[in-house]
Amino acid sequence: MTESDTGRRVVASHGIARRAFRLAGMFAAVAAVWALVVLVRGGSWWGPLHSFLAGTVLAAIAGASQMFTITWSASPAPPSTLATAQRLTLAAGTIAALVGVGARLPVAAWLGGGLLVVSLTLLAWSIRRTIARSLLRRFDFSSRFYLTAFACGAVGVTLGAILGGGEAGAAFFRLRLVHSHLNLVGLVGFTIIGTLPTFLPTMAHHRAVSGWEAKVGWWLVVASAAAMASGLWLGQRAVGAGTVLAGIAALAVAAGIVVRLWEKGRRKLSFVQVAVGVGWLAGWAFVDGVALVIGGTPEPFGRGTLVAVTAGIGQVLLGSLAYLLPVVAGPPLDANLRRMTRRPAIPLVAANLAGAAGVAGFHEASAALVAIWVADFALRVVGLRRNRL
Repeated sequence: MTESDTGRRVVASHGIARRAFRLAGMFAAVAAVWALVVLVRGGSWWGPLHSFLAGTVLAAIAGASQMFTITWSASPAPPSTLATAQRLTLAAGTIAALVGVGARLPVAAWLGGGLLVVSLTLLAWSIRRTIARSLLRRFDFSSRFYLTAFACGAVGVTLGAILGGGEAGAAFFRLRLVHSHLNLVGLVGFTIIGTLPTFLPTMAHHRAVSGWEAKVGWWLVVASAAAMASGLWLGQRAVGAGTVLAGIAALAVAAGIVVRLWEKGRRKLSFVQVAVGVGWLAGWAFVDGVALVIGGTPEPFGRGTLVAVTAGIGQVLLGSLAYLLPVVAGPPLDANLRRMTRRPAIPLVAANLAGAAGVAGFHEASAALVAIWVADFALRVVGLRRNRL
């Protein structure tokens, strides 16, 4: 591959990520406003959570996974029309689902679910197409996690459309449980686990590292996906067992990297925040999974889920973006990285105190800390030099 080919590939991958991150930011703003309304006026957390997870997190996953696959497989970028179609179906599907469920319009809920499944299918096709055209096999392993995650998401979203369309009937609670776990643990969690062996070392300025724990993590993820999906027939204990297996996989893969690279990574905000976020997610998976196995009552939008989303997924997301946004924004890279990672105490303390307050049930305090954390992050992004986001 010539230098000009490499340059075009990098520019194309950054463009895909940049546009996806803009979309993620739009849904993050919607989620923030919606969460404020719930705090002030009361109501269900379904709306803010789904705007954040289906809109923000899924858009970020789409942009980052395509960027990583193109970059680390040294393969040409997919056609721009494919990335555009994937992004538009994601946006339209999320909006239709939010409106359909919020306004109790079954047709809109079904439309939203269908468009999100199309979006995930296009994303899987993009990743698979990129890997197939690569002469390097170094990213094949991570792509397995991605494709498994997207398959879990497609099933989970389909179940969500059945729930939103009012077709679940007597199976409502079982479908809701499997839906939430295939999306939160499968789609989001498996993507994170698969990215860790390459991305976490990159943030520590080190080559990719992985050992036996990554291979074990892969088989645990396969078993986790099968167990959670089987919950449709076997009930909540199967879902709980799958959730625990995913927690073990996340902890094993992250711990293997952190132990090897702690001296290099401990002074870098992105590295620490992603590692700590994975720790919160693994902790939630153990608590939630064990509770389901022993017969506890599922709480789809309860305290545990909110903590997993904020201190877990939120830290992984914003920690990753603190590194990725300067990369896709363009030069001066060093100055932008310094801006996104200076004063690390603010995001680390705010994020983790928000998680602790959520565990203790102090929702107002947790929300205030999240607001401080997000405001600090937004100010860093706004101040990026030559920002093309």
